[in-house]
Amino acid sequence: MHSARGRPHGQRQPIIELTNRWYLIWISKQHGLETREFLACFLDAWIHEKSSCEGISIQCRQKTKNNGVFLVTQDQKVIAQLSLSETALKRLPDVDLASFPWNEPTLVKKIEDLRAVDMRIRDVDVRVKWVNLKARVVEKSPTRKVYSRLGIPHVLSTATISDNTGSIKLPLWNTQIDTVSVGDTVQIENGRVRTFRGELQVSVEKNGKLNVIENQSSTRRSSYFRQ
Repeated sequence: MHSARGRPHGQRQPIIELTNRWYLIWISKQHGLETREFLACFLDAWIHEKSSCEGISIQCRQKTKNNGVFLVTQDQKVIAQLSLSETALKRLPDVDLASFPWNEPTLVKKIEDLRAVDMRIRDVDVRVKWVNLKARVVEKSPTRKVYSRLGIPHVLSTATISDNTGSIKLPLWNTQIDTVSVGDTVQIENGRVRTFRGELQVSVEKNGKLNVIENQSSTRRSSYFRQ
């Protein structure tokens, strides 16, 4: 037996798909949008690269055969960035809003995981706040001592990381410095994107992760850092 809208009863969907759906419904409520119209815009953006809903812009920034990375903005300010599968996109217009699990604790907990999505360096700009990147360290500056606003000394080295689409600066602080070498391939999760002296940087802060997944001698290793 099937409901009038949504998935068949008993068919379990991936938690990330439910979380993404919950997140988009929540955004529509926060901005006073007609929910179904807003959800339909994502499939429209998948097909035409861009769509809009009452002043909210939806852009498909990356697209593979089965997935798309979407940026949601209003007046150039980022509201959300998330990845949606083609299957999830096709299901969005038929969401059963009346029976959606608004109070599901697991969904509420998972909402933080939507801050960052996998991106290529060329797609990172000032509108993106959180990002996941995989890139190779191509340069690393000499260390220097800097002081916090409270006068606490720190050691800083600025690395340059690159993929096959571009490059970006990666500040390395204190104990991070000796664990990353030129030639290493690194995976950044929940990297914070900022502009420093007119140049984009991605930094790994307390809620982020910096993993060395392949070192310069091609010996695999993995490290977890917290600033």
